[in-house]
Amino acid sequence: MNTVKSWLIKSFLKLLSLLPLAAVHKMASAIGELLNVLPIATRKVTETNLQRAMPELDEITRKELVKSSLCETIKAGLELGHMWYASLESVTGRIRTVHGFELVENAKASGKGIIYAAPHLGSWELLGIYLSTLGPMTTLYKPAKIDGLNELIAHSRAKGGAKLVPTNRQGVVKLTKALKQGESTGILPDQQPKRDGGVFADFFGVPAFTMTLLPKLAARTGAVVLLAYAERLPGNQGFDVHFREADPDVYSENSEVAAAGLNRSVEACVRQIPAQYQWEYKRFRKRPDSEAPEGKSQPFYQ
Repeated sequence: MNTVKSWLIKSFLKLLSLLPLAAVHKMASAIGELLNVLPIATRKVTETNLQRAMPELDEITRKELVKSSLCETIKAGLELGHMWYASLESVTGRIRTVHGFELVENAKASGKGIIYAAPHLGSWELLGIYLSTLGPMTTLYKPAKIDGLNELIAHSRAKGGAKLVPTNRQGVVKLTKALKQGESTGILPDQQPKRDGGVFADFFGVPAFTMTLLPKLAARTGAVVLLAYAERLPGNQGFDVHFREADPDVYSENSEVAAAGLNRSVEACVRQIPAQYQWEYKRFRKRPDSEAPEGKSQPFYQ
């Protein structure tokens, strides 16, 4: 069954890679607008996240943001064909401007490793490929649930020179060694970790279970943490890459303080282009014990 699924997915993405990216994005927008009027779970998750994370928005503005987010998330999915099948030069050639690159140059000049904290914002697949061209990079890789896709995904993410290591203790050891040697890595800082790998910290004012791996790696290796994201430009103009300094609290030895600093760093990026954040992800699924005073908490997502 997985073989059939992987063949269908790869064939579909290959077909999309043959179309102009502008056409792919138009298709994604049409699908997103359709999802916006259907009573599906994805739209409801997006609405719930935005209601809690941005309560200051009026209803009309929030509804428009829900629709835009659905469209942009579909774009991120459908453009994978271009990111995975195209050459390195073709992918990086879509980047128009790089903002804040001096932060990368300063980090390199210091001789320290670099941890690129790359949220689910904009085209994170393009971003990962681009980051791997900036110098030696080692990244954690969790195999896809559909086995047949692993070779394609791994080849794509390594075509810029990145070294992929497994998401286990041995992989973290290799990653730590690479950072100590002044190399780099990329980590999705807003991905919900396993129960023993995180702490609760506010994200847009809502407690969110947040990874401790990234701050711990920074503390162990002395690496510089930079936020990075690739903004999808309107009118098929390409992409802009942005680098930003992390909140100083990311470097704290206190896990809760560091997690809060990490979330503030991600939030600052999201507020720049909120429509391109993956609000469809159940970021607040795990809830703190304090929300269950009688031993049973209410589910965040109905």
